[in-house]
Amino acid sequence: MSRPPPPPAAPKKRKLKAATEAAANTSITEQAVVGGRCENCDDSVVASSTTNAAAVGAHEDEEEDHGKTIDNLHSDALHATEGGEGHVDDAHSMVVHVTYENIYAILVFLIAATALGIVTSKLGMPALVGEIITGFLLGPPLANFVPYPEALVLVGEIGLIMLLLEAGVELDVAQLRETGARALGIGITGTILPLVIGMGLAMASDTSISIKSALAVGAAFSPTSLGVAASALKAGKMLDTPVGQLIVASCVIDDILALILLSMFQVLVEDSPPIVSYFIPIISSVGFLFVLGGSAVTWLPRFIQNKVLNNIPEPHRELTMFSIMTAMLLGYLPLLNYTKSSYLTGAFLAGATFSQIESAHHAFIEKTHQLMTWLLRVFFAASIGFQVPVTLFKDPYVIGWGFILYACVLAKFPLMCYVPRFEDVKEGARYNPFLRDRLITGLSMTCRGEFSFIIAAFALGKGLISAKIYAAIVWAVLLSCITSPFMLLSLIKYFNKLQLEYLSATNPLNKKAGSDGTAPLYLHIKATAPASWGHQELFRNILNDLDLEVIERRTNRHGRGFNARIQTDLYVKDKTMDIKFQKITGQRRIKNALKTAMDFTEEELDTFSTALEELRLLMDDRDDEGAAFFSQFDTDNDGSVSLSELKGGLEKKLSLKLTQRQARKVMELFDASGDGSLQQNEMVSFEDFHSRLQVLVEENKKRSLQSRKTRSILAGSRKSRRMSSNELSHLSLKDLEESEKTALKEDAKEQDQIIKRGAAIETKLESALGGEAEVTVEVWNPWPWTELFDKIADHYELDHVDQFVAVFATIDVDAGGTLDKDEIQDVLREAGVKISEEGVETLFNMIDEDGSGEIDQDEWREAVDFYLELKKEEKERANENQDNSDIQRSIRAAKLAQLGQSAKMLQEKKKKKLGILNVISKSTASLKRLGSKNEDDGDIVSPTPTESTRRRSSVRFAVEDVEATSLDKSNHSQEGLFF
Repeated sequence: MSRPPPPPAAPKKRKLKAATEAAANTSITEQAVVGGRCENCDDSVVASSTTNAAAVGAHEDEEEDHGKTIDNLHSDALHATEGGEGHVDDAHSMVVHVTYENIYAILVFLIAATALGIVTSKLGMPALVGEIITGFLLGPPLANFVPYPEALVLVGEIGLIMLLLEAGVELDVAQLRETGARALGIGITGTILPLVIGMGLAMASDTSISIKSALAVGAAFSPTSLGVAASALKAGKMLDTPVGQLIVASCVIDDILALILLSMFQVLVEDSPPIVSYFIPIISSVGFLFVLGGSAVTWLPRFIQNKVLNNIPEPHRELTMFSIMTAMLLGYLPLLNYTKSSYLTGAFLAGATFSQIESAHHAFIEKTHQLMTWLLRVFFAASIGFQVPVTLFKDPYVIGWGFILYACVLAKFPLMCYVPRFEDVKEGARYNPFLRDRLITGLSMTCRGEFSFIIAAFALGKGLISAKIYAAIVWAVLLSCITSPFMLLSLIKYFNKLQLEYLSATNPLNKKAGSDGTAPLYLHIKATAPASWGHQELFRNILNDLDLEVIERRTNRHGRGFNARIQTDLYVKDKTMDIKFQKITGQRRIKNALKTAMDFTEEELDTFSTALEELRLLMDDRDDEGAAFFSQFDTDNDGSVSLSELKGGLEKKLSLKLTQRQARKVMELFDASGDGSLQQNEMVSFEDFHSRLQVLVEENKKRSLQSRKTRSILAGSRKSRRMSSNELSHLSLKDLEESEKTALKEDAKEQDQIIKRGAAIETKLESALGGEAEVTVEVWNPWPWTELFDKIADHYELDHVDQFVAVFATIDVDAGGTLDKDEIQDVLREAGVKISEEGVETLFNMIDEDGSGEIDQDEWREAVDFYLELKKEEKERANENQDNSDIQRSIRAAKLAQLGQSAKMLQEKKKKKLGILNVISKSTASLKRLGSKNEDDGDIVSPTPTESTRRRSSVRFAVEDVEATSLDKSNHSQEGLFF
C-alpha cells in the first residue's frame, strides 16, 4: 500500500492546537517539564529553558517526514473526512506505529540510566544521582535525544505511586514504638526548621516574593529521603543498630508530614480562596491518616488475614492478597485526591494496610523488587531528570543561591541533639560511640531526594516560584544527594576504625609473646521482649548497674505489629572480672584431659548401646553365654579377665574398635576390687552388663539436662567443652597427671564464676524488661583465632588436615619450612582470600608458643587438627539441635492430629444426637397423627399392652442414647481442656 499524501496545512494547525491544549492539561510534574509560561517567570528564562512543547514540535516535523506516526494518521483521517473523499483505510486509523529509531533511543536511555546509576553507587553516591544526570543529559533539557518524554514521565509517576505503596507496606509500627518520642521529635522539628529557614532565605532573595512562594521554597527542603539515608546506613552496617532504627523511624514520620505539606499546596495555588479552604487539606490528610491509618495498623490487617486470606486455598492466597491491595489502591487514590489531599497519601495508606501481615510484606518485597527498581529508575531519570534546568546552571545567580539554599539542607544537622546516650563514652579512648551516634543522625537527616524534587516541580508548575529559584533549589538538592551519603559513609568508616583500634588495645594476644596472661570477660547477651515505648533507652542504665561496657549493639524484630517482640543483641565487656587466656596448646590440654576423665562421651555411650542391642537380637534364648558374659574373654583360663583380654573380647563380640581408655572405663565399671582385672565374682551376665550401660546413659542425660544452663552460658563461637566444678565432681581424675588435674580444677573454678555472673545478668535483665522477657548469656570472643582457617577452608574447600598442610607448602614461597605474617598476608590476598591483618595477627599469636614470630609445619598441623576437631563438634551440636527441633515439630504435629481427630469425633456425635432427636420428633408426630385420625374416624383403638410397651421402650432407649451421647461429649470436652 502506498503512503498517503502529507496532510494540508489546516489540519496541521489543528493538531498543534490540540497538542498545546493537551500540554496545558498535563500532570503537575509534566507541567514543570513542559516549562510553559509561569506567573513569576520572565521571558528570557522561559525562552532559554527547554520545553516539551518544543520537543513535541520537533517530533511533529520528524513524524511528518516519515508519514508513520499516529498523529499524522489521525490528521490524514480528518483531512479525508473534511474533503469528502470518504473514510480512510481502516489500517491507517487503527494501527499505533513507532519507529525503530524511537525504540532504539528509549533502549539507549534506559541502559545509560542503569549504567550511570551503577557508577555513582560505586563512587559512594546514591544511584539516583546517576539516573538524574542521564535524564537531563539525554532528555529535553540538553540533547533532546529521548522520544515521547511525556510518556516516560507518566511511567515515572506510576513509579512514584509504587514507591509510596512500598513505603506503606514497609511501615514498622513496632519500630516507631521502640524508638519512642525522640523519633517523633526529630520528625516534627526536622520538618519545621528547613521550612522556616527556607522561607527566610526566599524573602531575602526577593523582597517582593509572596508568602506562598516563600513557603514553597522552604517546603522543598523539609523532607528527608529515607531511601538515600537507609542505603548509606546499610552500606555502613549501621541500619540494625539503635541509632539506625531511630533514623529510619524519624524519616518515616518526616515523609508522612511531607505528604500533608504536599496536600496544602493544592490550596495555596488558588487565588484568594476562602479561609476555610486552607484547613480542608490538613483536616482531610490528618483525618484519613488517623481513620484509615489507624485501621491499617489495628483491626483491618487481622480482618484480611483471618477472614479472607486464611479461607483462600494456599495456591491462590498470594493472588488474592495482591488483588485486595490493588483494589484498595484504586479506591484510596481518588478518595484522597478529590478530598483535597495528596493522592500519594492514598498509596501510602493502601500499602500500610498490609504492613502488619507478615506473609503479605514478604510477598510484596519479593514479587515487586525488580518492577520497583525499573519504575524508580524511570522516575528519577525522566520525572526528575527531565525537569533539571541544566541550561540555567551557567547563571551565577542560580549557582550562588543554590549554595545559599544548601543552608536549608544543613538546617537538620542540629537534630542530632535528640539522640540519647545508647552507649557510654570509653574512658581514655578516642572512640566515642555517643558522638558517633549524634553525628551519624545529623548527617543522615541532611539527605534529600525524591520529595524535594516533587514539591519544587509542583511549585514551578503552578507558578509559585520562578525558573531561576527552581534551578537553585534543584542545584542544592543535587548537591545534597552527592555530599550527604559520601560524608555519612566516610564518618561511619572513621568510627569503625576507631572502634577496632579500641578493641585491639584490649586484645590479650598483643601482650608479651609466650605468656597466657589474662583477658577481660566478653559476653554476648541476647534479650528478647515485647515492644514497648522507648524500649532501646532502657538498656543503658541496666548495663551500667551491671558494670558492663557495650562494645556492639544490634536490634531486630520478630513480627511487625503492636505485639512484635524486639531482639537486642548486646556484645559487652565485663568490668568486674578477668579470665585466664588460653592459647591453642592450653585449650587442647584441657580438652584432652576432660576426654580422659569422662566415663564415656555421649557418642561412645550411644555406640555401645547400639552394638549391645544388635548383639541382644543375635543371641538365642537358649544360649547360656549370657550367664557370665565376661568369662568367655578369659583366653588363658586363669580365672580372671585382664584389660587386654577384655578389650580384645569386646572388640570381637561387639564388632567395635575400642581405645585403651574405653576398655579401661569398662573395666572400672565392674572391677569392684580395683585390682585391674575381673575376678569370677565380678563377671556379670550380659543383661547386667547391658543394664549398667543403660544406667550410665540415663545418668548422663540427667547431668546433661542439669547443666544445659551452664553450657548455654559457657557456649561461645566454636569453643571446646568447658566444665563447672559440679560437673567435674562426677568424673574420675585418677588417670590424669597432677598438672592435668590442676588445670582442670582451675578451669572449673573459673567456669563457676562465669556461670554465676551470667545467671545474675539474666535475672537482672529479665526483671527489668518484664515477665515476658527472655535473656540468654554466652561467652563471646572478639578475636576468634579460627577466622583465618575458616576463610582458607571456604576459599579452597578444605576439610582435611593434609589439605591444610598442602596450603602451608604453597604459602611458604621461600621454602624455608616456616611462615611469617607477611607471607600469609601477601600470598592469600593475591589468591583472592579476604583476610584482615587482625585475623593474621590473632592466629600467629595463638599458635606461636615460643614467640619467634614464625610458625613451623608442626605448629601449623597441630593448630589445624584442633580447628577441624572443634569444627566437627560444632557441626554435631548443630545436628543435635536440628534433631531436637524435628522431634518438637513431630510432637506438635501429633498433638494437632489428635486434636483434629477429637474435633471430628465430637462432630460425628453431634450429628448422631441430631439424628436421634429427629427420629424421636418424627415418631411423636406420627403417633399424634395416628391418634387424630382415629378420633376423626370415630374409632378409638387403644394400643395393645405389647405395642404400648414396645413404643415406650423405643422412645426410652432413644432418650437414653441421647443422654449417653451428651455425657460422652461432656467428658470428651473435659479431656480437651486438659490436653
